[in-house]
Amino acid sequence: MLLLFVCTTILLSCSTNDVVDELLGGEGSLTAKVSGTNFESLKSTVSAIDTNGVLAIQGSNATGEYIRINLMNYKGVATYKTGDAISNVNSIAYGTLTPLASWMSTFDIGNGTIEITEDTDSNIKGTFSFLGYNGNTDRKEVTEGKFNAPKN
Repeated sequence: MLLLFVCTTILLSCSTNDVVDELLGGEGSLTAKVSGTNFESLKSTVSAIDTNGVLAIQGSNATGEYIRINLMNYKGVATYKTGDAISNVNSIAYGTLTPLASWMSTFDIGNGTIEITEDTDSNIKGTFSFLGYNGNTDRKEVTEGKFNAPKN
C-alpha cells in the first residue's frame, strides 16, 4: 500500500509531458508562451521537414495543443515573416483539440516572425513569435518561441 502511494505521488508530481517524454524519448524541443501561458511540446513530436524549398516544423504536447510553422521558398538561415501581405503564404499556427480551434498568422492575417538561426543536415534551430487569429476578434499572442527540431 505504501509503495502504491509513493508511485502515485511521483506520477502526479510529474507533468504529463514529462511522463510521456520518458516513455517515448525523442530529441527535439519546441517551447513558447501562448497568451502568457507556457507551452512545451513532447520531444518525440518535434520535427522539421525541408523539401523542395518548403520547410515545415511542428510540435505538440500530451493534451493535443500544437504549434506548426510552414515556410514557402525556404532558403536557409534567415528571418521570415507571416501576415504581412496577401501574397505571403508562410504561416504559423497554434491549435488545440479541446476545444477544437486554431489561431493562425498567414497571408495578411496577424503577424509573425520566424528566425532560423541554424540549419544542418540533421537539425534546424530558431526562434519565433506571432499574433494569431481565429476569426476576426479571437486572438492569441505567442511569444518567446524557440525550437530545436531534428530533420526527418
